[in-house]
Amino acid sequence: MSETVELADTPFFDHFSARHGQTTKKFLESFLQCKVSIVFSPAEDFRDNYDTNIFETPEDAVYEVNETTLLIAIHPPVYHDRKISLGLVLQDPLIALPSKEFAEIIAHQMLKRLKHAMLYNFDVDLQFFGKQLILDTIVEYISRGGFNKNTIKFVIDLFTSLRTMTFENRLFNTGLIITKSHRTYRTESRKCRLIPLNEPIVLMPNLRYENRFWYLADGSSCFYVSDRNLKINSMFFFDEPPSSTTSISTNFLNKSLHEQDIAFRTINGREMVIVEAPGEEFTYSVGQWHFRDYNLIKRAMHGLLPHFTQLAIDALLELTWSLMAQRHGSLIWIPAKEEDIEPMTLRSTRLWEQDVTIDDERYHGLIHRLASSDGALILSQDSRIHRFAAIANLSALSYSGSMITGSGELAAQFLSRSGVVIKISQDGSGSVYADHKMRWKL
Repeated sequence: MSETVELADTPFFDHFSARHGQTTKKFLESFLQCKVSIVFSPAEDFRDNYDTNIFETPEDAVYEVNETTLLIAIHPPVYHDRKISLGLVLQDPLIALPSKEFAEIIAHQMLKRLKHAMLYNFDVDLQFFGKQLILDTIVEYISRGGFNKNTIKFVIDLFTSLRTMTFENRLFNTGLIITKSHRTYRTESRKCRLIPLNEPIVLMPNLRYENRFWYLADGSSCFYVSDRNLKINSMFFFDEPPSSTTSISTNFLNKSLHEQDIAFRTINGREMVIVEAPGEEFTYSVGQWHFRDYNLIKRAMHGLLPHFTQLAIDALLELTWSLMAQRHGSLIWIPAKEEDIEPMTLRSTRLWEQDVTIDDERYHGLIHRLASSDGALILSQDSRIHRFAAIANLSALSYSGSMITGSGELAAQFLSRSGVVIKISQDGSGSVYADHKMRWKL
């Protein structure tokens, strides 16, 4: 085994920690929604704190300690046969840690950057270990299905620019689906129609298409479809347009994306969204990238609501994302026991003798309106819409020492004493409360 030294014992320690350490931590935490610690003596730290010997299997970069802790060990060569060790600890995720495959790509990107930066005594751009690190991680991850990295990078840059463009002085949404080949994009399994273009269009870096071209695909019910070489042969239309405005949805995934397909979308002039067929989403907004795994969120929600069917979980999440996208301030409460409703609310309304289940598509519009009206929408433990316009009875709640600043946050925390509360804010954010505290953000 070649001689290895901790980064803390080298001159590189001061260069990295002073210029790039906090940038790396900040961007990875925002991207992965978990706590990130940079460890400059990983051999000692991982052995003492996690009983992990990173030199037993030096070819490994990622070590799964448990569901809430993941270790990354990086060994860039310095000179001759000597190696430096730098570590990352990912822990305490809001929902769940990234997969081992994803963490290995982060490790690979960090390794490439450390190799390069060491040649220049870390005199590199600050975003080299920040936004550029995140972007290159995304490109490598979504290219793994057989796509060219430069092609994916070009499309990301294109849609980052498109998200703020206007047509006739109005912001607009647009969309593109990249598939491995047009031949394999069979419509019979996707519940959609493909309308061929008169002439194929090839997207190229040196060729810009007018805004009118992109305006025609709304990125919701209609997308352009290209092959891996960015040759657009057709437009995609849903047979039944999605009823929700969410950036990611079961309906969208099941009916448009299969295998290695990738969708690029712009939303409301603010966000650029990349959606992969397995249910993973990358969102760029206000200079930051965020990663979201729809399947992990469904799994976490099912853990809180074990009596909900999978269809009910899907419907609840799609309702939540629709409210977030439209920036409706809302509360959805699923109390643990029906008898808790009366003492914990001042009033509520019930319209039907027989309750409607949240996954009943016939009432989608009505359910959305009930959820976006004043007060909380109340669901039963078996996913039936019980009551709406419920006002939390906060009169008996002590305010002393509270760090809560808004009435919606206070009501969500109070109601979560019994069951689960989903709170959607008017700024488009969402939070899940249980056991009288905020559990994670959406």
